[in-house]
Amino acid sequence: MNRLVVLVVGIALVAAACSAAEEVAAPTTTVAITTTSTVTSTTTTVAPTTTVTPTTTSQPPSTTTTVADLIETSPVVPGEDPDVDAIVETYLVVFDSTTSFEEKAPFITDASGLEETVDKYASAGDDVGGIALQADEVGIDGTDARVIYSFLFAGNPAYSDLEGEAVFTDAGWQVSREFFCGIMDSARVGCP
Repeated sequence: MNRLVVLVVGIALVAAACSAAEEVAAPTTTVAITTTSTVTSTTTTVAPTTTVTPTTTSQPPSTTTTVADLIETSPVVPGEDPDVDAIVETYLVVFDSTTSFEEKAPFITDASGLEETVDKYASAGDDVGGIALQADEVGIDGTDARVIYSFLFAGNPAYSDLEGEAVFTDAGWQVSREFFCGIMDSARVGCP
């Protein structure tokens, strides 16, 4: 009878140890069970059950405002403002899936190493009848521009009222590499 009690207690302790080990590895505690029958002593190691509550940190919503966020936009009127026309052209060339890397490069602040991305973008455009971005509204403040644009598939607006940017550099109006790569990520082709 004592052997049966020791065996049942031993199995229960091992089961508890396995169950506790699956939850969280905790410091081990040694429990000694001594009986007066033929089994003189049994030693079993049992990990106590421990509950761990993860610590979470919440970040406040981003309150970062860029210069472009503060720029008021107006609908594009072709021929009214040469800077607006240049930004419209930048968007047409850079984000048209049918233009080549050589055509796009002068309109991107850092186009180095984007050749493969442009090739993948062209293939993605072929799959949907062409991809383009159309500048609908533009606002300019010095060398920064805010652009409200539409994403076009096969010449039809798929997404509208999206916000973009352009910057004036020594090369003229361009889009930043970061903005370009963000659009490429949206098209699921990515950037290096």
